[in-house]
Amino acid sequence: MASILSFLDKGGKARGFLTLYLLNSLKEGPKSGYDILIEIKEKTNGAWMPSKGTVYPLLRHLEKEGFITVKTTGKRSKNIFEITPEGKKELLIMRGEAMDVQGKMMQFRDLISSIFAEEHGGIAKLFFEIRDLLLDVRDISHELQAEKKDELIKILERCLSDLKKVVPMDKLKGGKEI
Repeated sequence: MASILSFLDKGGKARGFLTLYLLNSLKEGPKSGYDILIEIKEKTNGAWMPSKGTVYPLLRHLEKEGFITVKTTGKRSKNIFEITPEGKKELLIMRGEAMDVQGKMMQFRDLISSIFAEEHGGIAKLFFEIRDLLLDVRDISHELQAEKKDELIKILERCLSDLKKVVPMDKLKGGKEI
């Protein structure tokens, strides 16, 4: 069995979250290792950027396994990687495993909430209650049949409209329009 942030490949080998992300990122289009590092930094709002010493060896390993290939070598010998058909198959297998991991993470969500919400009370407790509701909406949306997703979107749009009536747009953090 894979750990909470590991995914099993077709051979039953555990692969880390970063491997899954690299394949997924390259599925979107060819990129250099540096492009992927910057992409991760941006998507985590600067909270995490793996080291070059982690990403580049992993890219070389994925290339040796035939999951990615060097499309071109750019300026200063910068390799631009792309996913192979075999890499796309591997990504699908790992994504299937990821649904099980997502379920495990939802179980840990309750554990984490109980630790922090009780300790901080007040606004922190409200934050965890809201977050839990949003996660429940996400879980339900994954389970909905395709024909019901349009109905869900309409419900969520009405909810957002109602929230905008409660919280004036100029009071949002940074005055950001939603």
